[in-house]
Amino acid sequence: MSFYHFFVLSSLGLLTFIVVLWTRTLKKVLATMQGMVISMFFGMNVGLTAGVLLGVTYQGNLFLSTILSMAIGILAGSLCGLCFGLLSVLEGFMAGLMGGMMGAMVGEMIRADQSISLVQIFLFLSVSTLFIIPILATPKGSKVKSKKWILKPLTLAAIIIILMISGDSIAMRFEDQKAVLTKPNE
Repeated sequence: MSFYHFFVLSSLGLLTFIVVLWTRTLKKVLATMQGMVISMFFGMNVGLTAGVLLGVTYQGNLFLSTILSMAIGILAGSLCGLCFGLLSVLEGFMAGLMGGMMGAMVGEMIRADQSISLVQIFLFLSVSTLFIIPILATPKGSKVKSKKWILKPLTLAAIIIILMISGDSIAMRFEDQKAVLTKPNE
């Protein structure tokens, strides 16, 4: 595995940690159905991201990439749903399972250079869970009390942009190294 793979998988791990801590602190504010939505959305996106990444990495071994990506998606979705009860755990479990299977199949079918764009899109969707949580936690009919609320989404957007730019630069280095390694000796 390259540094790019480590970057994507560690980003998913850190994101899972953040989402689980955040949902745990908001479990009194969020309803069970909202917890199910969060765990399903997060489990599916993490499973898809890991699936595409591992499907390309282990091309030719669909079984291994499917099992690994399903395990990652199931773990992320189930941990996220744990705060909200059994239904949320089941929702996250099944969404992670399905996302991992679909991601591994897509990763098996595409070239490595195409996978970088897909991994970035799915990583962005996984990180966008951080936008969904505060939206779902907002009480119905609440009004904005100050204009400082704009700082939260702007800060989150800046973090996502930094994550995507750093992931893109790591991916480009990965592609350059792969091209040098696969170049025939002259």
